[in-house]
Amino acid sequence: MRLWFQRMAGLLGLDETCDRTVVDILRRAAVRSASIGIGTVDGVALPNPFSGHVVELEPEALVISRPLEGPNRRELLAGERLHLSVASERGFHHGDVEVLGRWATGEGACKRYGYRVSIPTVLVHEERRMVHRVPVAFDLAPVAHLSRPVSLAPVGSGVVVDLSEGGMCVRAELRNQVVGGEAIVVRAAFPAIIPEIHTRMEIAHAVPSRAAGQHDLGLRFLEPQPELAQAIRALEIRRMNRAGAA
Repeated sequence: MRLWFQRMAGLLGLDETCDRTVVDILRRAAVRSASIGIGTVDGVALPNPFSGHVVELEPEALVISRPLEGPNRRELLAGERLHLSVASERGFHHGDVEVLGRWATGEGACKRYGYRVSIPTVLVHEERRMVHRVPVAFDLAPVAHLSRPVSLAPVGSGVVVDLSEGGMCVRAELRNQVVGGEAIVVRAAFPAIIPEIHTRMEIAHAVPSRAAGQHDLGLRFLEPQPELAQAIRALEIRRMNRAGAA
């Protein structure tokens, strides 16, 4: 899926860090050799010890080990834009970076390889997940309509980027300004086995999207969604069964 970068927010326990704290966070990550996850700028890859780690923080760059995708090395290209996740003590931090080039140190059998990436201007912290998440990847992106709870006046509409038992991320064009903690009514229809959603939700985070005039909204459910939880688990079982059959 799918967090993260001044545009993508996670669904639960999010808070945007101040710029002055980014260096401190990355410095501590380097000391711990924190695990990383790498995805596209439109998706989120959770940190995994097998994916790679933070090597060190330089004055103008962050050094990461050569990342893995499964059993294979993932080659990065200079100028490539990536979504980087860094493990923290209570979850992980997300940010967008640009690959600056290759990095190497040491000699002979002790030589180590990696990449220099730009230092993110903003990091978004996400608490460790306690709910299932399923990325939305349909042929037609599900449309979500947002309105005020009492008057039902339209707030805006957009597409569902990411969906979980706890909430969703919607990339929307807004008619009116919204703020964190505000309640709105969300209506979204999905293909396949995902049930239609029509319920009150709380805005966890709202940040400008890369698309002009749009915002990425992290939304929390204010009421339990048992049918949605069952559907997400059913999708996970289907995917595991397909993987096993392959």
